[in-house]
Amino acid sequence: MVDYANRMLKKRDLPGLTGLVALYDRRLERANNWDLIDLSVYSIMGAYWLCADSGTEERRLFLKRWADSGNLWRERAAMVSTLALIRRGILGETFWLAEHFINHPHDLMHKASGWMLREAGKKDLNALRGFLAAFHTHLPRTALRYAIERMGPAERKKWMEKP
Repeated sequence: MVDYANRMLKKRDLPGLTGLVALYDRRLERANNWDLIDLSVYSIMGAYWLCADSGTEERRLFLKRWADSGNLWRERAAMVSTLALIRRGILGETFWLAEHFINHPHDLMHKASGWMLREAGKKDLNALRGFLAAFHTHLPRTALRYAIERMGPAERKKWMEKP
């Protein structure tokens, strides 16, 4: 599916990508491991969003459906799909979903949120610092550790200290 998405993107085949995203969405319930999501979703959704020239509102409606599904794999897909946006310098959806999942009970979501926050920080460290200033005391420890992994020891220590 990733190969198809990349080929369709090169051809700017929006109807094909729309169909592929619909098929991916229907089959997402069958995912049974985090790596199936992590290796596919950002490429497929990224190709679609780029070809469709999707705006924030359209992307958030789609992501909200996955994020509110109650299905771990759809929730993880929502978070990890933002990697495609991060790579284009679009960070809002990542921070929005990280806040949405802040109280999620599953460690696979903590890891995904922290990973995407860290990736967002590679693009804009000050934006990550702003998010952490507001939410570091509420973030699950795993998410926080992933998010600050690339920072220096003194800064990591600062973020890890909870009042």
